[in-house]
Amino acid sequence: MSDDEERLALAMRQEDPKVAKRIALPILSSAVARKSHHLEGRVLTLLAQCESLLANSAAAYELSSRALPVLQSVGDFREEAKALAVQARSSSALGRNDQAIEAALLGLELAKRTGDAANQADAHSQLGGALFHAGCFDAAKGHLHEARRLAQAGSSPLEVFASIVTEGVSELMRFVTERHETGRAPSLRDLKALLKLHADFARRHDIAAAYPNEQPIQASWQLVASAANCWMGRLQEAETRLESVRAWLDEHDTAPSMRTLEALVRCELAQAKGDWPDAEQSAAQMVELAQQTGREQAALMGHLLASRVFEMQGKHQQALAELKQLAARERRVRSQSLANRSTVVSWQLEMRRGEESRRSLQASAQQLEKLALEDPMPGIANRRCFEQVATQSLRASQADRGRPLCLALIDVDRFKEVNDGHSHLVGDKVLQVIAALLTEHVRDEDLAARLAGDEFVLVLRRTELTRASEICERVCSAVADYNWQAMSPGLAVTISVGVAQSRLDDTLESLVHRSDIAMYKRKAESKLQTA
Repeated sequence: MSDDEERLALAMRQEDPKVAKRIALPILSSAVARKSHHLEGRVLTLLAQCESLLANSAAAYELSSRALPVLQSVGDFREEAKALAVQARSSSALGRNDQAIEAALLGLELAKRTGDAANQADAHSQLGGALFHAGCFDAAKGHLHEARRLAQAGSSPLEVFASIVTEGVSELMRFVTERHETGRAPSLRDLKALLKLHADFARRHDIAAAYPNEQPIQASWQLVASAANCWMGRLQEAETRLESVRAWLDEHDTAPSMRTLEALVRCELAQAKGDWPDAEQSAAQMVELAQQTGREQAALMGHLLASRVFEMQGKHQQALAELKQLAARERRVRSQSLANRSTVVSWQLEMRRGEESRRSLQASAQQLEKLALEDPMPGIANRRCFEQVATQSLRASQADRGRPLCLALIDVDRFKEVNDGHSHLVGDKVLQVIAALLTEHVRDEDLAARLAGDEFVLVLRRTELTRASEICERVCSAVADYNWQAMSPGLAVTISVGVAQSRLDDTLESLVHRSDIAMYKRKAESKLQTA
């Protein structure tokens, strides 16, 4: 493991996102400088997760958007799914609902590829969250239920509890949104069912004792329960739960997102009690907190609540002003979303150009390697390729004493007479035909190559001398029987072949030397036969 990899592992183990950021930033610079795309993508994802935990939604969105094309280029599905999860959360917080749903849908598909139930549960939860922020509450409910089912099947009690809390927050948003749209309080049936589900769960699991460091998620549930009790008319129970959360928030430096949810519940309780100044203040604080962290979704909800508070008091001008700010903010969100999509497309195009350049260089390198190992005239392997393959094959043969190897050197008989009597152009065509005939008569695992001039060689792997001699006889016959007359009247071509089988003490030079001797012996015998 490299130093950068070790530092990244250290950063990922940190519980404090600020500490993790300090460790990760120098690694990112190193990865970019070394053009290590895989490391760069993983560090960007970690930094995006840190910013998300710190409620810096805009920074989390930008970092995750930078990470995604990098991770896509290296094919890391698991890490890409993590980046998509951050992008879904940050997009929802920024009010970019279409982008959030798109990222969550893709994340779910990648999670399914892993086959990991925990990953799939988280992906369904991300998609459910994106959908409920977009106001698609029925669709969100289905995915959140599936997330809980998967968590119950194989995850820890904490993951199950987290899924219940996520469903609870979704129900809070649904209630407030539908009340605004219809002008009346929606049914509390689903929220009551969720309270009962939590009560059953709490009887089996003491989350506070088992996970003492997970107080934020426990506080989130207290806020859900406080709002539910408020809407059911149990104001004392609602206030008790709310005050316990407020006391905890005052003692801890928590992310503003928690205080935003607390302001929403406080606004609801103030309305139920008729405490309009507190309700106005709570709605305004919700908008202010949201603006500090760029959480446009929470700011939109704050304007919506403020409009209702003013309307309930008969302050119609102030209520209308809040609705106008709501509409203006929604337009601004759409404009920013479009601008950010353009930036993301630019990043993707840049990565694509880089990937295309890399592939082009790789293809060029492969072509150069091919040209370096292939003889351009006959179109088969050249001497360099032969030496590489033959050396490797000889080593393999000697390492495995039961694996024979034969080498056959080939020389075109009286090739000078072909050039002188029929032209060099015909001579070149003769070499091309012989190259093709050699390639036809060897197996895919064997090699036919041109050494130089009219000299060729066959590397016959796993072939005994008797079998190799038979192959060479067929090659000789194929060359002799070829219709050379069609190429040039009066043309006749034959070859001489010398075959040798490797020995344990052979070098490539000694094996070639014995094949060369055998070839000249055949050539001499051929001259005697034609004399």
